[in-house]
Amino acid sequence: MKARGFSLLELLVAASLLAIIGGMLVQSLSTSIDTKEAVEGTSNRFHLVRSAMSRMVDEISQAYLSTHVASMEARSETGFLGERAQLTFTAFGYVPRVADEKKGDARQLAYYLDTDPKTQTQSLFRREQANLDDNFDEGGRPLVLLSDVRELTFEYWDASKEDWLEKWDTKGSDPAQASKLPVRVRIKLVAVMADDEPMTFMTQTKIWLPTPIKL
Repeated sequence: MKARGFSLLELLVAASLLAIIGGMLVQSLSTSIDTKEAVEGTSNRFHLVRSAMSRMVDEISQAYLSTHVASMEARSETGFLGERAQLTFTAFGYVPRVADEKKGDARQLAYYLDTDPKTQTQSLFRREQANLDDNFDEGGRPLVLLSDVRELTFEYWDASKEDWLEKWDTKGSDPAQASKLPVRVRIKLVAVMADDEPMTFMTQTKIWLPTPIKL
């Protein structure tokens, strides 16, 4: 018996089915890749936000005031200037980055929002200066801690009033604030996520040395 081959119509139908199946596979693969990239982008953004919040929590907790006065030494002013959208303070925790670096463990720190010149977005900046001088709220090198931030808010817990305050200034006119630090600081940050939607993050940190010390 003579073998029968495929007709042209059968070949066309088979080719069409293969094309349809191939298109479906390509679309499915493309969707999977897009989903994977979206999940990774969101996960990376969450990691950056958590890292920034964790760093602020850790460093604010090490804030301190000193009553030490020595006329024979260079002035080393400590202070805490907390405003609603910016926080400047002195803290422990400086880690020398160069062998035998002649710098102590105290530093001047600040957190605030400004425009990132690279991305042209409003971003969270961190400013640090090793060693204290007579202007704790000036100096230091600013670096972007987190880009694309819509809002940064600080609040300060006054234990005597049992209330959150929008400002705390140890160099201001309020004698009660001049002699102590807030017990806790509440941080609110609104960051733009990978899907271009803003998300709000909130946390608190305890200041371990709210009363002045003598060094």
